[in-house]
Amino acid sequence: MKVAAGKTKPSKVERARPRNTLIQENLNVQKVVDHLFDLFAHLGIDVPRPALSEISPGSIDRDSSSLYPLPTEFGELLTHWHQNPHYIDDDGNPKSIKIKGRRPSLESLARISMPTLNIDYIKGELTRLGVISIVDDLAKVNMRAFPAYEDKSLAIQHTLAALDGFIRTLRHNLDSEPSNSNQLFHRIAQRNDFDIRKIPELKIRAKRQGQAFLESFDNWLVRQEKAKPTKRTTKRKTTKVSIGVYLSVVEP
Repeated sequence: MKVAAGKTKPSKVERARPRNTLIQENLNVQKVVDHLFDLFAHLGIDVPRPALSEISPGSIDRDSSSLYPLPTEFGELLTHWHQNPHYIDDDGNPKSIKIKGRRPSLESLARISMPTLNIDYIKGELTRLGVISIVDDLAKVNMRAFPAYEDKSLAIQHTLAALDGFIRTLRHNLDSEPSNSNQLFHRIAQRNDFDIRKIPELKIRAKRQGQAFLESFDNWLVRQEKAKPTKRTTKRKTTKVSIGVYLSVVEP
């Protein structure tokens, strides 16, 4: 772990705490609200901007030092567990792995996406959420996608990040020429007269096909990450990208 000059190295207890990626990226509830109202202003819509204290008092913890689990990093861990050749068997299925030690282990796997987190914390959270089971001292993965909405703190962080990403996409496209290749992809399939009795069928279809769609991009992104840089591009500039699928239903 690199420590900047003049800063005290964190204790073992501090290192065991989860990082809050929203805070690290300078993103919190107030900034999501600010981004939304900046979008309204850009559209020429005059809406009074509320203070954070006016937004559902007591419903969420607004303390900037609050520490939440990490849905993005846990999702990345699952991707590598299902794709990294060191963690899959000859049939392409994720192996059951030991908790600590050299790869393949949960500890070595976690270093890919969460290098500063304590392995006992990671093991506890993944077990609590049902993502893994511990059988004969081995970690067995139970799912491919991370269940962000089965935990309140995870749901808060995931919702804020997804909402802010969507706002940024809309704002970016507003500022780009429609024919410009710089436009980010944004399309919606919509019907105004859909039979409400078929909503359950639609939900199942969206879940199955949406999951397959996202996994295909997830796998592609992992392959790009593994690609070795050429001599001319030994140092690559990187950024965070997201691709999402969602289903919206207007209740009658």
